Amino acid sequence: MLALLAYFGMYSLGKEHVAVINDVIEAKGGKVQHITVVPKDESPFTESGKGNTIYKIDFEIEGKTQTAWYRSDNQSSIIKEKEEWIFPE
Repeated sequence: MLALLAYFGMYSLGKEHVAVINDVIEAKGGKVQHITVVPKDESPFTESGKGNTIYKIDFEIEGKTQTAWYRSDNQSSIIKEKEEWIFPE
């Protein structure tokens, strides 16, 4: 039963992260094309803990496809880094 509650909690948190990602990209004038969860070593983040999820976000802005990175705070572990975004320059 506890495992089932944990699963639905993580599923809900993932949906919340996707909503945040869409809101942030749209506020910058972009449109999200694809969101992928990636390990730390496939991202520009040098630090990440068990309480983080790293997202690679491909988005379109002004007719160009660009990539942003988002390190979320899952609120599930004391071993984590702060939430952070990395956008192309």
